[in-house]
Amino acid sequence: MTDPRLAFAADLAKEAGLLAQHLRRQPAGLQVTRKGPQDFVTAADLAVEKLVQDRIAAAFPREGLLGEEGGLRAATPGEGVWIVDPVDGTTNYLRDLADWGVSIAFAGPHELTHGVIFLPDLDLLAIAGPGQPTLLNERPVRVSTRATRDQTVVALGTSPREPLADHLARIGRLRENDCEYRRAGAATVGLMGVITGRTEAYHEQSLHIWDAAAGIVLARGAGGQVVHAELQQHLMTPSEVLVWNGQDKALPGLLLARPEA
Repeated sequence: MTDPRLAFAADLAKEAGLLAQHLRRQPAGLQVTRKGPQDFVTAADLAVEKLVQDRIAAAFPREGLLGEEGGLRAATPGEGVWIVDPVDGTTNYLRDLADWGVSIAFAGPHELTHGVIFLPDLDLLAIAGPGQPTLLNERPVRVSTRATRDQTVVALGTSPREPLADHLARIGRLRENDCEYRRAGAATVGLMGVITGRTEAYHEQSLHIWDAAAGIVLARGAGGQVVHAELQQHLMTPSEVLVWNGQDKALPGLLLARPEA
């Protein structure tokens, strides 16, 4: 790994993930605040995000930071922004399920350039940077080459921002077209499936950028294709996100709320 920013992000993601695992074993770490139905923030979320904030502020004091819990710290004009989800999949994390992760990405003024996802309980670390292929535990990975519907598995995400009828309609279209689907309850895990070739696509109708940013970089580095809002818009508001292997050209039409996007 020659990119110092990427090496920093990878080390930080591992440190953050190990801290989250440690805090899960402490009663204080699992103190919960309820943000909405099945939407929680734990003391561990806050502690891990503070660790990430402090490390980034010390190493890159001119750069901005956007975190799920801490909001936006503005960058010095002309500098980039770090985009962080300290514990993605908090419900899974709380229940001692393995499907949760740490997501750290970096964006320059116009595009996402660096991405790291660490799934601590699964011991999976995926990294990608400018001009570098995506590595999973230090080995190159590529998206799936499957193109037929009866071999296609799509990971789906959803949230209260999406009408239930829309989510069920997507499932119906997939099943009517011989596709299978899965839902992990964490975007990092769903995106990792596409990056590693285990699934053919991940789609969510309304996804915050801190859930998606690292996975977008990783998917591109693994040969995948991505549909999401322009960066500056996505920094401000949730966007529809599709990450897929690019094989079945009709697959986006089964998933996207606006197939012409």
